Amino acid sequence: MTLEAIYVCRHGFRLSWETQTWASPTGIPRDPPLSAHGVDQAKELAGFLKRELGIEREGQARDEGVVVLSSPLYRCVQTATPTAEALGVPIFIEPGLAEWYLPVRRGLHPALASPSFLKDYFPLVDDSPASPSSSSSSHTSHSPWSPLLTPPRVGESMRALHARTLAFSQRLTAALSARGVKKVIVFSHAATKIGLCRALAGDLDDPSVLRVPGKEGKKEPEPGEVEELGLWRDEERLVVGAATCACSKFVRDAEGSAEGAVRWRREWDGRTDFMKRGEERRWDFSFVEEIAEDGIDDSTGLEISATKSDAYKNLPTAAPKETRTSERVEGKL
Repeated sequence: MTLEAIYVCRHGFRLSWETQTWASPTGIPRDPPLSAHGVDQAKELAGFLKRELGIEREGQARDEGVVVLSSPLYRCVQTATPTAEALGVPIFIEPGLAEWYLPVRRGLHPALASPSFLKDYFPLVDDSPASPSSSSSSHTSHSPWSPLLTPPRVGESMRALHARTLAFSQRLTAALSARGVKKVIVFSHAATKIGLCRALAGDLDDPSVLRVPGKEGKKEPEPGEVEELGLWRDEERLVVGAATCACSKFVRDAEGSAEGAVRWRREWDGRTDFMKRGEERRWDFSFVEEIAEDGIDDSTGLEISATKSDAYKNLPTAAPKETRTSERVEGKL
């Protein structure tokens, strides 16, 4: 089978957006679960994807080479679970889809959970070890998954995030094609979703966009130094819908792929019309104000100090399309 379609989804509504009193189910810092509303969104997304894929019988998704991948963060696996249940397929954990964290001032960002750790919370997670000796040609669509890329625990600049998602998109499509996957659904986070969608659409193909740090006056910012939004704004790059449980679809571009390199065409972006409350908690890089934050002390697993983690995502708790104008006027956006 040939890889034909890629669905890129963001996680659902987080409990930490509704209350300051919450506990991480995993004990991992900065790893909140979904709220009850977020769980409802995830179920609505699952129903939409099942209809979109035309799944009508048990085992059909497996037979047709449909695969589900998720970031290791709890809220993403929790969002992916209703879809995996509806399709009858496992959830493969891929660290390359993980959250974007700003560069640290001190310490490190939380370590990512392993598939075996997450399986205790989500039985559909596949934690089977991949065989290092097996060749890619022997893989099937649902063979054990080998992680493709892991983000640095020291955090990333906006440029580094886009470089990560570009490299990940290339490894992802190659790995899926080698396994005979026909369609893949990935569950990630707002910034990572935006970067991945831009990469798939060819928006990062120009070498000047991701120029090597230190070349021609371009360099990565130091921790605590402000990074200019520059090329990462919606006004300069491809606009990507990244509301909660928003789903974007990419299909293989037959004309562009005929020359050898596989090209992807965005069929639709950031759909939320399948949810009762529509678009909520949208995000883009214009909300980024700080370029560094405090991390985690690995010896204790605790925050080093009061952190600015997620301060750049402090948006209104619900922002359907009809409230955009009023919220801007009121200074909420």
